Amino acid sequence: MRARMGPRDEMGARGTVSTPTPPPSDQGPDGRHAGWGDAPQVPSYGAPEPQAYGQFGAPDPHPMLSVAQPGIIPLRPLTMGEIYDGAFKAIRANPAVMFGLAAAVVALVTIVQGALTWGLTEDLNRFASQVDPTTQDLDELYGTLTASLLPSLAAAVVSFIVTTALNGVLIHSISQSVLGRTLPLGELWTLVRPQLLKLIALTLLISVLAAVAMIVAFVPAIAVGLGTGDIGATLGLTVLGIVLMILALLFVIVATVLATPVLVLERSGVLTALKRSWQLTRHSFWRIAGIYLLTSILVAIVAGIVSAPVGFLGGIVGPTGLTIAQLVGAIIASSLTTPFFAGVIALLYIDIRIRREGLDAELAAAAAQG
Repeated sequence: MRARMGPRDEMGARGTVSTPTPPPSDQGPDGRHAGWGDAPQVPSYGAPEPQAYGQFGAPDPHPMLSVAQPGIIPLRPLTMGEIYDGAFKAIRANPAVMFGLAAAVVALVTIVQGALTWGLTEDLNRFASQVDPTTQDLDELYGTLTASLLPSLAAAVVSFIVTTALNGVLIHSISQSVLGRTLPLGELWTLVRPQLLKLIALTLLISVLAAVAMIVAFVPAIAVGLGTGDIGATLGLTVLGIVLMILALLFVIVATVLATPVLVLERSGVLTALKRSWQLTRHSFWRIAGIYLLTSILVAIVAGIVSAPVGFLGGIVGPTGLTIAQLVGAIIASSLTTPFFAGVIALLYIDIRIRREGLDAELAAAAAQG
């Protein structure tokens, strides 16, 4: 048996793969590159099935005596608590990128959005503070909504592009922290930049898929309800349609949640990333759904706790003060929650690949080589 050196992965290391006869290129026998690409479909640590570690990440029933931990997580199947702990550690491991960059980008995006939609936000705050709004107030609000349509769309586009690029950088930073490495922003941007257009296209496609799924789930129920001509039946079917719409949205989110780390770390194409995300998530669907929902709830609670006092103090001053306070609260809340959420998604991707593909061995080898 001879050991050959695999191609360089996204973290700049070379993995070793034992094989009787080395293939004539840097590709494995199946034609795929090593590193972050597809690994052999075998579970880690001799477990009988990759999903045998519990719904929310119960400990490995066959633990090794010694588990490598070169970075923020142990290189073995992770519990939910270890995923959360790793996300916090990733922020501490590279605070300049994980927190500093996230805060700067969030602040920039929020300020641009606030400037483009300032009039609309002020009018909405003023309208909400009125006990008995008049017809003139409604007309003014409608006029502001119409005038703000284009600026709001521009703000949404700017936010979408910038935050999509930010997520790519954060995921790369987290992947390095898993190996105990810290890359500066310039090197991380060099890794993300070739995939940026694909990353934007992927995010757009996922948004379209989510919208289509919700429409397909909701429209038939409401159509049947309206066709009955009965108010009670219409109301009941509308509620059913809303429930189906939420379930359809959840399915799309969970099925595609690993597509972003697949695309940026494995350097795949858009459709390949979607297909691979489904392959990775389908056998752990409910576990991933539970972690995603819990994380979303925690992030929403933290955002509310952070932004509510700021908004309350701004509301004392008046509509203008409330608008400024809302912007400040949004910047603070997003600066805290964005890197954490990115950390959870990236570590979920690594955890699933450790469980299903034995990625822990590749990561340990890459970390040992420095």
